[in-house]
Amino acid sequence: MNYIFLQVFYAIFSGLAQGISISNEFIQAGSPLAALFCLVPLYIALYKTKSYKEAFLVFFVQTLTVHLFSSFWLANFHGFAAFTLGASAFGTALEGGLCGIVIRGIVSLHDRKFKLEEYAGRHISAIPVRIFCFASGIVFWEWIKSTGFLGYPWGTMSMAVWKWRIFTQIASITGVWGITFLWSLENALLGECILLIAPSPLIQVPHLLKYSINKTAKAVAVFFALSFIYGLYEFVLPRIPTKYVNTVIVQQNVDPWECGDKVSVPLSMRLTEEKVNEFKEYDFDTDLVLWSEGTLERLFPRDIFHYEAWPDEESLTNFIKRINCPFIIGGTTLINRSPRAYSNSAIFFDAEGNYSGFYSKMHLVPFAENIPFMDVPLMKWFMSDVVGFSGTLTPGSQYVLFKIPIKSSTMTPSPLNIQEKNTSILELDHLGRSDPKQTINYITSPVENPNNFVLFSTPICFEDAFPVVCRKLYKMGSEVFMNITNDSWSKMASSEYQHFIVASYLSIEFRTTLVRCANAGYSVVVDPAGKIIKDLPVFTEDALSYRVPIYKRSSTPYAIFGDWFAYSLFAAAFLIILLTSLYKIKK
Repeated sequence: MNYIFLQVFYAIFSGLAQGISISNEFIQAGSPLAALFCLVPLYIALYKTKSYKEAFLVFFVQTLTVHLFSSFWLANFHGFAAFTLGASAFGTALEGGLCGIVIRGIVSLHDRKFKLEEYAGRHISAIPVRIFCFASGIVFWEWIKSTGFLGYPWGTMSMAVWKWRIFTQIASITGVWGITFLWSLENALLGECILLIAPSPLIQVPHLLKYSINKTAKAVAVFFALSFIYGLYEFVLPRIPTKYVNTVIVQQNVDPWECGDKVSVPLSMRLTEEKVNEFKEYDFDTDLVLWSEGTLERLFPRDIFHYEAWPDEESLTNFIKRINCPFIIGGTTLINRSPRAYSNSAIFFDAEGNYSGFYSKMHLVPFAENIPFMDVPLMKWFMSDVVGFSGTLTPGSQYVLFKIPIKSSTMTPSPLNIQEKNTSILELDHLGRSDPKQTINYITSPVENPNNFVLFSTPICFEDAFPVVCRKLYKMGSEVFMNITNDSWSKMASSEYQHFIVASYLSIEFRTTLVRCANAGYSVVVDPAGKIIKDLPVFTEDALSYRVPIYKRSSTPYAIFGDWFAYSLFAAAFLIILLTSLYKIKK
């Protein structure tokens, strides 16, 4: 019994250490240093497990501890603490426990006989294989918890490393999985060193085990060094913008779930006008205004007329027309009248104040925005009568880009070297005359000057934490991500910063600018190296007027191949299991 308590203690200690390493109420940016040690107790506990049941228990407890310590603010979601925090914690821990079984299967690639042979000097490659498999297993766990409908990419190793942004640059190649793998590899190495230090009468040739650990440590050091060199290059690399979008970012610090838009709209109008006038003081025109998720209470397009007459002092439509630039405002769209279906959307208004369309959130928050099986009477009864939450949204069905003019360069003609085709034949007819339709292409370029406009996308709320959504938007041609979000309900600064940290990896993965407009924070502009170039304090009523830099698009390995690194690790771990199994059968 004491043995089980010790395993649970290791798991809790590991969970607390990982929770501390992630952004929290005490350490705003998290602690990458703590992340270098947080999984060591977990590795030791896993190594000492005697069954898959114990492995399940160890990972269940560890992931439960991480979730409760880092995501406790989920208890503030509409007052449904028991459901949002309790259910998410249990679900995450259950997933973690099941992944613990898988990880033990690939880390403990040996029975007692195999261990004895290892202690006797055979299987010198067992240590590096074990370390590799553990790191691959942690990547597998974080990939499972971060993707798909139930994805919740919080509480991960990459979040803990964010502060050391030189090391995070590899995300443009591997995604966040390379960061998780690197840190997990180092944690496993430390775990092996501690296991070797502990005296054991079974170890007959300690010098061979030390030799194996020494070689493995050198390999891990090389991985860190390569990551550092690449990261340093990308972090200090000068990047020159190709154009700027003069953007007003409004952070009204109002929870729309509590006040509706009777407070948020007039307040946002006032903050917007202040910042538009601030641009004018520097002789700049405003190109775009961003208001956060959920600002507008009434349904679009059904209730357009409402905002043509309200607020009474100056309607929203007239206000936008007077400001004379496009607006993106968070709201709700009625996308199907029968049955009634609603979507969480980014509403697009043109410079004349006309409603011009919307983008609807594709990846909804499970068991918050979207309740699976809500049409089943039992589920409907449980959610409405037991949980007290019956609303459900419909995910969007279309990826959308917005294209707006940049006022400072709308009249600039296209250079003649911008052509639709990279090959051409200039021919004369039988009388030696040229074709005017061809000649005009060598007087005026037929292609619109890309510096005259910007293409942007608006991932909504925690969509900015899902590269699978943003990758499709990027490949459509998005030059900048303009995220709108509502995190005010959390009431906790750690929630705001955690969301930002997860989202900030988009800028590195796709080497593009990320703009976040959050109603309570963290509103920020991030450059392609993940550097914060402009921000607002959280939970403050304020706005930004900022010339958002747009850089030349360049496809990163991650943008092209997606989660290739994670899949490669999974394939390698599977191959190791297969070869080990064949080896045992052969013996």
